[in-house]
Amino acid sequence: MDSEGLSALHRAVRVNDVSAVVSLLDNGAADINLKGRSGLTPLHTAVRFERAEVVKLLLERGADPFITSDTKLTPLHSAARRGFTEIVSLLMNDSRVKATSLSDVNVTPFHLACLSGDRETCELFLKNGVDIMSKTVVTRHTSLQFAAWEGHEEICKLLIETASKSTSDINEYINETDYEGSTALHIACTRGHVGVVDMLLRHDADSDAVNWVACTSPLHLVAKHGHLTLVELLILYGVVIDGRDGKLRTPLHSAAAFNHGRIVELLLENGADPEAKDTLGMTPFLFAVTHGANESVKVLLDHGAEITATDASLNSCLHLAIFYCKVEIVRILMERDTDKLFASKDKDLQTVFHLAAGLEDSKILEILLQQEMHVKLLRDVNENTPLHIAAKNGSLQCVEVLSICPYLLNERDEFGMTALHLAASNKQTKTCELLISKGADVTSTGADGCTPLHLAVKAGSLKTVKILLNCLLPNTLEQKDSRKNTPLHVACMHNRRDVLKFLLDKGADVTARNDRNMTCLDVAIEWEAGEVAKTLMRHPRWEEVLKYSPSDGAFPMQKLIEKLPDVAEIVLDQCISYSSLPLSHEDFSVRFNFIPLDPDANAEFKYFGPACMAVHRREKLLNHKVTQALLRWKWMQLGKCVTIFNTLVFAAFVILFSYLVVKERENVNLSSETTTRTEEKIKSNFTKTAPYVILIFLAMQLIKEVSQIVWLRLSYFKDPSNLLDVVMFGMVFTFIFPLISETDAYSQKMQWTAGVLGLLLCYVNLTLCLRRFGGLGLYVTMYVEVLFTFVKVISTFLIALTGYSLVFFVLLKEQGNFSEFWLALAKIQVMMVGELDYTGILVENIVNNNTVPGTGVPYVPLPTLTFCLFLLFVFTISVVLVNLLVGLAVGDIEAIQRTASLRALIDQVLLVDQIMKSYPRFIIRRTHKCSLEIKPNQNSFFKRVALSGTDLTDRDFMDMLLNQKSGKSTSGEWCEYEHTRDERQEESIKKLQATVEAQGKLLKAMADRLNITEYE
Repeated sequence: MDSEGLSALHRAVRVNDVSAVVSLLDNGAADINLKGRSGLTPLHTAVRFERAEVVKLLLERGADPFITSDTKLTPLHSAARRGFTEIVSLLMNDSRVKATSLSDVNVTPFHLACLSGDRETCELFLKNGVDIMSKTVVTRHTSLQFAAWEGHEEICKLLIETASKSTSDINEYINETDYEGSTALHIACTRGHVGVVDMLLRHDADSDAVNWVACTSPLHLVAKHGHLTLVELLILYGVVIDGRDGKLRTPLHSAAAFNHGRIVELLLENGADPEAKDTLGMTPFLFAVTHGANESVKVLLDHGAEITATDASLNSCLHLAIFYCKVEIVRILMERDTDKLFASKDKDLQTVFHLAAGLEDSKILEILLQQEMHVKLLRDVNENTPLHIAAKNGSLQCVEVLSICPYLLNERDEFGMTALHLAASNKQTKTCELLISKGADVTSTGADGCTPLHLAVKAGSLKTVKILLNCLLPNTLEQKDSRKNTPLHVACMHNRRDVLKFLLDKGADVTARNDRNMTCLDVAIEWEAGEVAKTLMRHPRWEEVLKYSPSDGAFPMQKLIEKLPDVAEIVLDQCISYSSLPLSHEDFSVRFNFIPLDPDANAEFKYFGPACMAVHRREKLLNHKVTQALLRWKWMQLGKCVTIFNTLVFAAFVILFSYLVVKERENVNLSSETTTRTEEKIKSNFTKTAPYVILIFLAMQLIKEVSQIVWLRLSYFKDPSNLLDVVMFGMVFTFIFPLISETDAYSQKMQWTAGVLGLLLCYVNLTLCLRRFGGLGLYVTMYVEVLFTFVKVISTFLIALTGYSLVFFVLLKEQGNFSEFWLALAKIQVMMVGELDYTGILVENIVNNNTVPGTGVPYVPLPTLTFCLFLLFVFTISVVLVNLLVGLAVGDIEAIQRTASLRALIDQVLLVDQIMKSYPRFIIRRTHKCSLEIKPNQNSFFKRVALSGTDLTDRDFMDMLLNQKSGKSTSGEWCEYEHTRDERQEESIKKLQATVEAQGKLLKAMADRLNITEYE
């Protein structure tokens, strides 16, 4: 194959070199059926180039005449399509080829022969017995339709004559339809072949037949395509003039739409109905207007077409001409009865002026106004004037034209809106500017109280907002709608951040409230518009936005913490300010603004920021620098000394109670069934006074707990530590009561049981007290979290442990460890942690065949079963379960630490909050601080000692503040961030360009030095 995809044989065939073809075939150097470009064999090529001698030679040498090209055509198809009669004869004389042998393909060679128009070729096919009635497979076209398509009158005549000999009903053949229901007459009419149409009509073709797609008749087609002669011919043969298609349109509709004036006139002269309506209620006249058919319009009007006719939507001809921007048609109609046309209204009660006002070009409106100089107060169904329509669509030229009527500027629609309102709500900035320059009132309000500014803000058009807030116009920045929403409220509702920032820059009142007593920030929070709230908080006026009013149900910051914690974090970032001094300077300072978190200067306890964070578990906010600084300051001022004192007092109580229990134990015998006191000894002063001291402590604690119950109510009982305290104090009191009363109010066994449990709970409580002290508290909290995890897991497997306990109780009841179910359950728990006692329980008893003394009953009655179940216990409990517990404790340590850290933070906050509420108000007011300034480089030794336990001077806390200074961005910096970034990128690009240029110069200098002249 060469570059064109042809072999040597293809080339020889193309140039009709017979000797070369013979030579190639004789030498076996060529494949006679080889496909070249487009799937053509040498036989295809010979047929296409009409090389009859070569075709004969190839057929004699065995060329396959049935091979198809890429377009599924055989050589016979190609010969028939081109009308090569000699080649067709050669192919059909081949013993392998018959006229009907290709009838199973889509298009037969006979169809293509009819398309070629060569009569001799068609006669050859007919002589060889081709099926004249055959159709194409897909489109179902007959040979007559192929001939009619190209207008081959002789072929059509031949086909009809032949068909009349082979079929009894020639009309059936002539009126045969394709897949769309079109007959040969439809096709001939579409193509405008007069001779073929005349022949078909003479042979009784159905002139009123309609196809299946659009239900169009031949007259519809010739009227549409403008074949005047065919129209006359069809009329001559008595075709139905007003036949309807699928949309109920007559041939007159078709002729009128395509501006065939002479055909329109001819149809009207032959009785066509000029007022016939289609499915849309369109008459031929209205149809012509819609399509801008000037000549048809004139003819129809001259022949009496109703100029006031309307379609199904009550559109008049002038409405339609304006809607489709047909300027010339408008001019033609203006020469007729304009009064009726001007008075007509469509289904929306819009006049032609309304429609013209909505166009971008004012040319048609100017034409109308030449006839009607003064536009009356024409209103549509929504009470819109033409100026309303023009303003809504931004038709600047039309607004300019209509502004000659100044009384239209401030007219209102049914919603009380002026043209300026509609322009503003549809972002028509230039239209707004034009209306204002013509005197439109920017302060006018609609039925809902909205000004144009409200609507412009709602639409998010910053340019329009800037125009409406021009300093030369009345200020509507604080004007409220019927729901008392200012434009600032609207911007927050609809997430218009750029407009919001502009309104803030213009000084909009951020404390204004609507009828629901909501500020702009409240609206943003309610709509969960996080980006809007961030814009408010990053603006230099963020402190005004967060200002609290007594009429508020909750503090703004409280709502942010609850619903938009990301925005609350931005507020906290704004609460940190750094001095302009270098980080290492002695006077470098960091100032914390505590007002958003602790605005309660009057100690009314309405809101405490960290407590709100704790309730909603906002870990990130609790760890924020400002929150931590506030908590540490409050701890230093109010909680540090009190907590240390309480812990020391409780520790003294624990030591005192412990010593008392130990001393009393020396005088009590707990070995017998009934606990008894040994011989009385002289009591020491300690044993006499200690119970009274402990009783005083318990009385003080009782007062404290009662006050907490009164203050916290049911919340008191939700804290497990409070219940633990109550149980502990109850146990201690139960132990010391007999010592104080010196009577046996209850048994000593009960007394010592309470004393031992109380002593244990004392040390548990003392351990839990360490949670309030820095790093130690984290480990205690982690221990508690691990304990809870263990309880959850072990409670899940408690059923299995109970089952093992019952099994071993039944099998080993004769042994002391399993003689009772509860003993068996306890033994199973001990075995779970690794103390299996395999030898003592099984081996010795089985090997030595030990029995219960005096009974002869073996200690292991069923040794095999017991041994198997023991091994099963080892694998499932001692190995699997214990490793699961260890894996949970070790593998999940990070999650436990995070949970413990959050729990520690929450406990810290709740402790500070509780301490604040327990102090008198005058102390809280005196210790309240709006801001705190820290100088990290001035922490002397004595200052560190004074602030110890507060973490305010911890090195880690200081490093956190200093390291994050560079990342701090003020609201002003945020506004300039994008601009700065673009400048930096541009600077980087310039540096890169300079570097490339320098390298280019260096390379050029090196090339010159080396005498290289083609370096370019």
